Amino acid sequence: MHLLRATGLKLRRRPATYRTVLVLAGLLAFLYLSIGVSAAAISDPTARASLLPLLAFPDAGTGLASILLIFGGIAGAGYAGAVAASEWSWNTFRVALTRGESRVRYVVILFVGIALLVVVAWLLLCVLGTGLVLLGATLGGVPTASPLDPASLDRLLAIVVMGSWAVLMEVAIGFGVAFAARSPVAGIAAVAGLYFVEQFAVLIVPIDMLRFAPITAAGSLVSAAGRTGFDASLAAPLVVTTLYLFLAIAAAAAVARRAEVS
Repeated sequence: MHLLRATGLKLRRRPATYRTVLVLAGLLAFLYLSIGVSAAAISDPTARASLLPLLAFPDAGTGLASILLIFGGIAGAGYAGAVAASEWSWNTFRVALTRGESRVRYVVILFVGIALLVVVAWLLLCVLGTGLVLLGATLGGVPTASPLDPASLDRLLAIVVMGSWAVLMEVAIGFGVAFAARSPVAGIAAVAGLYFVEQFAVLIVPIDMLRFAPITAAGSLVSAAGRTGFDASLAAPLVVTTLYLFLAIAAAAAVARRAEVS
Protein backbone atom coordinates (compact mmCIF):
# COMPACT_ATOMS: atom_id res chain seq x y z
CA MET A 1 0.00 0.00 0.00
CA HIS A 2 2.90 2.36 0.62
CA LEU A 3 3.84 2.16 -3.05
CA LEU A 4 0.28 2.97 -4.15
CA ARG A 5 0.14 5.94 -1.76
CA ALA A 6 3.49 7.20 -3.04
CA THR A 7 2.28 6.81 -6.62
CA GLY A 8 -0.91 8.73 -5.86
CA LEU A 9 1.04 11.53 -4.22
CA LYS A 10 3.42 11.70 -7.18
CA LEU A 11 0.58 11.86 -9.70
CA ARG A 12 -1.42 14.44 -7.75
CA ARG A 13 1.56 16.79 -7.80
CA ARG A 14 1.78 16.71 -11.60
CA PRO A 15 0.24 19.83 -13.19
CA ALA A 16 -0.84 17.67 -16.14
CA THR A 17 -3.21 15.77 -13.84
CA TYR A 18 -5.39 18.84 -13.37
CA ARG A 19 -4.78 20.44 -16.74
CA THR A 20 -6.01 17.37 -18.59
CA VAL A 21 -9.30 17.40 -16.67
CA LEU A 22 -9.70 21.16 -17.14
CA VAL A 23 -9.14 20.91 -20.89
CA LEU A 24 -11.77 18.17 -21.18
CA ALA A 25 -14.19 20.16 -19.03
CA GLY A 26 -13.69 23.21 -21.23
CA LEU A 27 -14.25 21.12 -24.34
CA LEU A 28 -17.51 19.73 -22.95
CA ALA A 29 -18.69 23.20 -22.02
CA PHE A 30 -17.92 24.53 -25.49
CA LEU A 31 -19.67 21.63 -27.23
CA TYR A 32 -22.88 21.64 -25.23
CA LEU A 33 -23.25 25.40 -25.01
CA SER A 34 -22.73 25.57 -28.78
CA ILE A 35 -25.35 22.88 -29.32
CA GLY A 36 -27.81 24.68 -27.03
CA VAL A 37 -27.32 28.03 -28.77
CA SER A 38 -27.61 26.37 -32.18
CA ALA A 39 -30.84 24.62 -31.14
CA ALA A 40 -32.32 27.94 -30.07
CA ALA A 41 -31.55 29.43 -33.49
CA ILE A 42 -33.07 26.54 -35.46
CA SER A 43 -36.74 26.82 -36.36
CA ASP A 44 -36.99 23.75 -38.60
CA PRO A 45 -38.66 20.96 -36.54
CA THR A 46 -36.74 18.24 -38.37
CA ALA A 47 -33.40 19.88 -37.67
CA ARG A 48 -34.31 20.41 -34.02
CA ALA A 49 -35.35 16.78 -33.71
CA SER A 50 -31.86 15.74 -34.81
CA LEU A 51 -30.47 17.40 -31.65
CA LEU A 52 -32.71 15.48 -29.28
CA PRO A 53 -30.31 12.53 -28.83
CA LEU A 54 -27.68 15.00 -27.61
CA LEU A 55 -29.85 17.08 -25.26
CA ALA A 56 -32.72 14.86 -24.14
CA PHE A 57 -32.24 12.15 -21.54
CA PRO A 58 -31.89 9.20 -21.47
CA ASP A 59 -30.30 9.18 -24.95
CA ALA A 60 -28.17 12.19 -24.03
CA GLY A 61 -26.34 10.00 -21.51
CA THR A 62 -25.07 7.75 -24.29
CA GLY A 63 -24.03 10.77 -26.35
CA LEU A 64 -22.15 12.29 -23.42
CA ALA A 65 -20.32 9.03 -22.68
CA SER A 66 -19.42 8.60 -26.36
CA ILE A 67 -17.93 12.10 -26.49
CA LEU A 68 -15.99 11.50 -23.29
CA LEU A 69 -14.81 8.12 -24.55
CA ILE A 70 -13.30 9.65 -27.69
CA PHE A 71 -11.71 12.78 -26.26
CA GLY A 72 -11.16 11.43 -22.76
CA GLY A 73 -9.63 8.24 -24.08
CA ILE A 74 -7.12 10.08 -26.23
CA ALA A 75 -6.34 12.62 -23.49
CA GLY A 76 -6.06 9.85 -20.89
CA ALA A 77 -3.73 7.86 -23.13
CA GLY A 78 -1.57 10.96 -23.57
CA TYR A 79 -1.46 11.53 -19.79
CA ALA A 80 -0.69 7.88 -19.02
CA GLY A 81 1.92 7.86 -21.77
CA ALA A 82 3.64 10.91 -20.31
CA VAL A 83 3.72 9.29 -16.86
CA ALA A 84 5.01 5.97 -18.24
CA ALA A 85 7.73 7.56 -20.37
CA SER A 86 8.87 9.79 -17.50
CA GLU A 87 9.78 6.66 -15.53
CA TRP A 88 12.69 6.31 -17.96
CA SER A 89 13.58 9.95 -18.57
CA TRP A 90 13.43 10.86 -14.87
CA ASN A 91 15.07 7.58 -13.80
CA THR A 92 12.37 6.99 -11.19
CA PHE A 93 12.03 3.38 -12.36
CA ARG A 94 15.75 2.81 -11.79
CA VAL A 95 15.57 4.41 -8.35
CA ALA A 96 12.64 2.17 -7.39
CA LEU A 97 14.63 -0.90 -8.41
CA THR A 98 17.60 0.16 -6.30
CA ARG A 99 15.24 0.26 -3.32
CA GLY A 100 14.38 -3.37 -3.97
CA GLU A 101 10.97 -2.92 -5.58
CA SER A 102 9.71 -5.67 -7.85
CA ARG A 103 9.77 -4.57 -11.49
CA VAL A 104 6.40 -6.06 -12.35
CA ARG A 105 4.76 -4.89 -9.14
CA TYR A 106 6.05 -1.35 -9.62
CA VAL A 107 4.62 -1.07 -13.15
CA VAL A 108 1.27 -2.57 -12.17
CA ILE A 109 0.91 -0.28 -9.14
CA LEU A 110 1.86 2.70 -11.30
CA PHE A 111 -0.99 1.90 -13.68
CA VAL A 112 -3.40 1.29 -10.78
CA GLY A 113 -2.59 4.78 -9.49
CA ILE A 114 -3.26 6.26 -12.93
CA ALA A 115 -6.46 4.22 -13.25
CA LEU A 116 -7.83 5.52 -9.94
CA LEU A 117 -7.28 9.11 -11.06
CA VAL A 118 -8.88 8.37 -14.43
CA VAL A 119 -11.98 6.91 -12.79
CA VAL A 120 -12.33 9.94 -10.50
CA ALA A 121 -11.91 12.27 -13.49
CA TRP A 122 -14.47 10.24 -15.46
CA LEU A 123 -17.05 10.56 -12.68
CA LEU A 124 -16.44 14.30 -12.30
CA LEU A 125 -16.75 14.87 -16.05
CA CYS A 126 -19.93 12.78 -16.20
CA VAL A 127 -21.50 14.94 -13.49
CA LEU A 128 -20.31 18.13 -15.18
CA GLY A 129 -21.46 16.86 -18.57
CA THR A 130 -24.91 16.03 -17.22
CA GLY A 131 -25.27 19.58 -15.95
CA LEU A 132 -24.10 20.94 -19.30
CA VAL A 133 -26.62 18.78 -21.15
CA LEU A 134 -29.42 20.21 -19.01
CA LEU A 135 -28.08 23.74 -19.54
CA GLY A 136 -27.82 23.20 -23.28
CA ALA A 137 -31.38 21.85 -23.39
CA THR A 138 -32.59 24.91 -21.48
CA LEU A 139 -30.78 27.30 -23.82
CA GLY A 140 -32.14 25.51 -26.85
CA GLY A 141 -35.68 25.15 -25.54
CA VAL A 142 -35.47 21.37 -25.93
CA PRO A 143 -37.64 19.30 -23.57
CA THR A 144 -35.60 16.77 -21.63
CA ALA A 145 -36.29 14.25 -18.88
CA SER A 146 -34.46 14.13 -15.57
CA PRO A 147 -31.26 12.06 -15.67
CA LEU A 148 -32.37 10.56 -12.34
CA ASP A 149 -35.67 9.30 -13.69
CA PRO A 150 -36.14 5.81 -12.18
CA ALA A 151 -37.23 4.50 -15.58
CA SER A 152 -33.81 5.24 -17.11
CA LEU A 153 -31.54 5.28 -14.05
CA ASP A 154 -30.32 1.73 -14.70
CA ARG A 155 -29.16 2.74 -18.18
CA LEU A 156 -27.41 5.84 -16.83
CA LEU A 157 -25.54 3.84 -14.18
CA ALA A 158 -24.54 1.24 -16.76
CA ILE A 159 -23.21 3.97 -19.05
CA VAL A 160 -21.10 5.46 -16.24
CA VAL A 161 -19.69 2.11 -15.10
CA MET A 162 -19.09 0.58 -18.51
CA GLY A 163 -17.80 3.86 -19.92
CA SER A 164 -15.19 4.11 -17.19
CA TRP A 165 -14.00 0.58 -17.99
CA ALA A 166 -13.88 1.35 -21.72
CA VAL A 167 -11.79 4.50 -21.20
CA LEU A 168 -9.47 2.61 -18.85
CA MET A 169 -8.79 0.15 -21.67
CA GLU A 170 -7.71 3.01 -23.95
CA VAL A 171 -5.58 4.49 -21.17
CA ALA A 172 -3.96 1.07 -20.61
CA ILE A 173 -3.02 0.81 -24.29
CA GLY A 174 -1.46 4.29 -24.18
CA PHE A 175 0.38 3.40 -20.99
CA GLY A 176 1.71 0.08 -22.29
CA VAL A 177 2.88 1.45 -25.63
CA ALA A 178 4.54 4.53 -24.09
CA PHE A 179 6.32 2.47 -21.43
CA ALA A 180 7.63 0.01 -24.01
CA ALA A 181 8.69 2.77 -26.41
CA ARG A 182 9.93 5.06 -23.61
CA SER A 183 8.19 7.89 -25.44
CA PRO A 184 5.23 10.01 -24.23
CA VAL A 185 4.13 10.58 -27.82
CA ALA A 186 3.88 6.87 -28.58
CA GLY A 187 0.96 6.27 -26.23
CA ILE A 188 -1.34 8.95 -27.58
CA ALA A 189 -0.27 8.15 -31.14
CA ALA A 190 -1.20 4.50 -30.66
CA VAL A 191 -4.72 5.25 -29.41
CA ALA A 192 -5.35 8.03 -31.95
CA GLY A 193 -4.03 5.72 -34.66
CA LEU A 194 -6.42 2.97 -33.61
CA TYR A 195 -9.34 5.40 -33.88
CA PHE A 196 -8.22 6.42 -37.36
CA VAL A 197 -7.56 2.88 -38.60
CA GLU A 198 -10.80 1.43 -37.26
CA GLN A 199 -12.85 4.21 -38.80
CA PHE A 200 -11.52 3.30 -42.24
CA ALA A 201 -11.37 -0.44 -41.59
CA VAL A 202 -15.16 -0.58 -41.52
CA LEU A 203 -15.06 -0.08 -45.29
CA ILE A 204 -13.08 -3.26 -45.94
CA VAL A 205 -13.32 -5.45 -42.82
CA PRO A 206 -16.49 -7.44 -42.02
CA ILE A 207 -18.32 -5.92 -39.07
CA ASP A 208 -18.30 -9.26 -37.25
CA MET A 209 -14.50 -9.18 -37.23
CA LEU A 210 -14.19 -5.48 -36.45
CA ARG A 211 -16.10 -5.89 -33.19
CA PHE A 212 -12.99 -7.55 -31.80
CA ALA A 213 -10.96 -4.38 -32.39
CA PRO A 214 -10.27 -2.38 -29.19
CA ILE A 215 -11.83 0.98 -30.04
CA THR A 216 -14.89 -0.58 -31.67
CA ALA A 217 -15.38 -2.83 -28.64
CA ALA A 218 -15.13 0.17 -26.30
CA GLY A 219 -17.75 2.08 -28.30
CA SER A 220 -20.00 -0.99 -28.42
CA LEU A 221 -19.77 -1.34 -24.65
CA VAL A 222 -21.00 2.23 -24.12
CA SER A 223 -23.75 2.03 -26.73
CA ALA A 224 -25.00 -1.33 -25.42
CA ALA A 225 -25.13 0.09 -21.88
CA GLY A 226 -27.14 3.04 -23.17
CA ARG A 227 -29.63 0.79 -24.94
CA THR A 228 -30.27 -1.91 -22.34
CA GLY A 229 -28.53 -1.00 -19.09
CA PHE A 230 -26.92 -3.88 -17.22
CA ASP A 231 -27.81 -6.68 -19.60
CA ALA A 232 -26.29 -9.79 -21.16
CA SER A 233 -25.58 -7.77 -24.33
CA LEU A 234 -22.67 -6.18 -22.44
CA ALA A 235 -20.85 -9.49 -22.11
CA ALA A 236 -19.09 -9.66 -25.49
CA PRO A 237 -17.68 -6.08 -25.64
CA LEU A 238 -16.85 -6.27 -21.92
CA VAL A 239 -14.76 -9.40 -22.44
CA VAL A 240 -12.94 -7.84 -25.41
CA THR A 241 -12.12 -4.58 -23.62
CA THR A 242 -11.00 -6.46 -20.51
CA LEU A 243 -8.70 -8.65 -22.59
CA TYR A 244 -7.05 -5.64 -24.25
CA LEU A 245 -6.68 -3.86 -20.89
CA PHE A 246 -4.86 -6.77 -19.25
CA LEU A 247 -2.77 -7.47 -22.34
CA ALA A 248 -1.56 -3.86 -22.37
CA ILE A 249 -0.55 -3.97 -18.71
CA ALA A 250 1.02 -7.40 -19.12
CA ALA A 251 3.07 -6.10 -22.04
CA ALA A 252 4.33 -3.16 -19.97
CA ALA A 253 5.19 -5.52 -17.11
CA ALA A 254 7.07 -7.82 -19.49
CA VAL A 255 9.11 -4.89 -20.81
CA ALA A 256 9.91 -3.81 -17.26
CA ARG A 257 11.00 -7.31 -16.34
CA ARG A 258 13.43 -7.66 -19.24
CA ALA A 259 14.65 -4.08 -19.56
CA GLU A 260 18.27 -3.23 -18.90
CA VAL A 261 18.32 -0.41 -16.38
CA SER A 262 21.63 1.36 -15.86
